[in-house]
Amino acid sequence: MSNENVSYLNYLIRTYKSLTDMVAATKQRLRSLPGDHPIKFDRILHGEEKEEGLETVKGRIARLIDKELPNWDVYNLWLKNVPGIGPVIAAELIMLYYYRHVPICKDCCTDLESQEESYWCPSCEKSVKGQGNLDYRIEEKDFPNIAKWWAYMGRDILDGGMRKKKKGTKQNWSAAGRKLGFMVGESFNKMKPEHEYKKIMLSQKAKYEKSQPEISKGWRHNKAKNNTVKLFLAHFWAVARELDGKSVTEPYAMVIMGHTGYIKPFYFEGRDQERMAG
Repeated sequence: MSNENVSYLNYLIRTYKSLTDMVAATKQRLRSLPGDHPIKFDRILHGEEKEEGLETVKGRIARLIDKELPNWDVYNLWLKNVPGIGPVIAAELIMLYYYRHVPICKDCCTDLESQEESYWCPSCEKSVKGQGNLDYRIEEKDFPNIAKWWAYMGRDILDGGMRKKKKGTKQNWSAAGRKLGFMVGESFNKMKPEHEYKKIMLSQKAKYEKSQPEISKGWRHNKAKNNTVKLFLAHFWAVARELDGKSVTEPYAMVIMGHTGYIKPFYFEGRDQERMAG
């Protein structure tokens, strides 16, 4: 994949997320206003007649993202077929899995070292501020096993729970990845019972209701949802590795779900479907 494609998709994702934050903040301000200000009639959010609102622009960016995604096989041959995984979630998954944007010095192209509120160029021996104005080089990631992919997405277990941010400790997992996992879980939770990942979620809840009835419903629900997200991420890893011609360790253990063998990725038939479609 060309750096131009990667950079443009990253630009669209970051712009979409920034606009999403702006929309959320705008709704909060509307709710705090005295009087009656219905969100669905707000001109800033939804526009009026020929005017475009923030939600309109947000939808346009989502469509631009959708047009870029066919450049990646993992979307073309799998993600687009998974109900509940829209273009924005798919794009974020692809960016988190495949690419790292390393900040570099504009003057000498040396990799910058992160500081608390800025970056440091060891070659020029100077501090560099202003993240929005940084140059980057694109570096491809590789997760040789599912455990490393889970850990990066903030889904591995440490001291009985998922990792948490610790002040003064360098974070080696992605907060954006953790948040995206929650979004995937919520999306699957809204699906109908016959949805393959929703089936897993429901079966997990039933298992915990039987084995740990003393635990709260909320805990059982969240645990089942987390297990389902981990299965989906494992499937993403397996599909991406297969399509990239990399080794896939089998069987990967899904012992957290009570299974002892390989669980084939749902909604995926392999690269053969590309030839069938052509």
